[in-house]
Amino acid sequence: MKTMRTTLACMLLLTTAHRLSAQSLARFSFDSVAAIDLFQGENTVDRPNIVIDATGVLRLSDGWVLYIRPWFRQPRTSEWDKEIYQAAIQYERSGTVSTRVDAGYIVSPIGLGMADTRPGVNPTIAPHLSYVTPMPVFDPTAPRARPIASTYPLGGQVTVSTVQWDVRGAVVSSAPTRSYVINGDANPQATAVFVAGGGFTPTPGLRLGLSVANGLHATSEELTTQAFGDSRGSTLVALEGEYAFGYTKFAGELLGNRLQSHLGEETAYAWFIQGIQTLTPRVFVAGRQEGTSAPPLRTTVNPRGRTAFHTIEATFGYRIVPDLTARASYMARKAFTRTTWDHQAGLSLVWARQWW
Repeated sequence: MKTMRTTLACMLLLTTAHRLSAQSLARFSFDSVAAIDLFQGENTVDRPNIVIDATGVLRLSDGWVLYIRPWFRQPRTSEWDKEIYQAAIQYERSGTVSTRVDAGYIVSPIGLGMADTRPGVNPTIAPHLSYVTPMPVFDPTAPRARPIASTYPLGGQVTVSTVQWDVRGAVVSSAPTRSYVINGDANPQATAVFVAGGGFTPTPGLRLGLSVANGLHATSEELTTQAFGDSRGSTLVALEGEYAFGYTKFAGELLGNRLQSHLGEETAYAWFIQGIQTLTPRVFVAGRQEGTSAPPLRTTVNPRGRTAFHTIEATFGYRIVPDLTARASYMARKAFTRTTWDHQAGLSLVWARQWW
């Protein structure tokens, strides 16, 4: 709560400083998304998942904006989460070579699936489950990790781009294996993590990208014992691609993460491929397949092999009115610790509005 209050106080100070130039609504924009979904079938619960996701942007001056993104969720199995995903200042300069700088609590600079976190943008009902599902324990001395996490750390990022290429560099306060949000539970301790990446667009509609992140995924203070080292490092490499043509778009990602453990090094893998086809102005179909391969827990008492997590979702969408979209999905999911698949059917309503 202290971090959240500090962040909001800084934003209020900046807003006050520019009060005279920000009276017009032309300098302020606000949009919101509200979504409700319910899955039924094997291993489900009889409660919906509700998400409210909003973004406010204040234009300070030419090229400078301040943005904040509060996020509220009532999961199927607990009470409301109240968090802030983004709270940052941005400078952008357009040109033959364009530049953008973001500083504050920003979207993780690595992970193509981060582009699908808003329910109104996500082509399916379920989010990228490999981004939110922790792997089984492979290092009992350190906090649980993910191959890649949906995270919004404190940091700064510089992006430079042209019509054919883009590069970026960032320093953030937590590893992409650990989730961080303002006011979140069990946030990791701050540690400097370096991220670099870039992409190439050989033809309109096609982009290929590569990203690398390196740093600590667990600090020495977070370990339960110091017998196996002072900290745990990780190096994440991600390959990504997007291809859009006509009314069709495909996207995919393949990543490998080398993580230090109490017995040396382990490697986690994750991947996804998804596509969306617009059939009419109101009707679309989409699908996603993703998976994670987690490292084993190595013990002399009960040796285990690698475990895998898989999901497949096929979605039919119908835009009832411009602001309201209904989706119906079939999902098959196999958890890390199981050999059988769960089969589920889901429905969702997503209301998205650009207010001004």
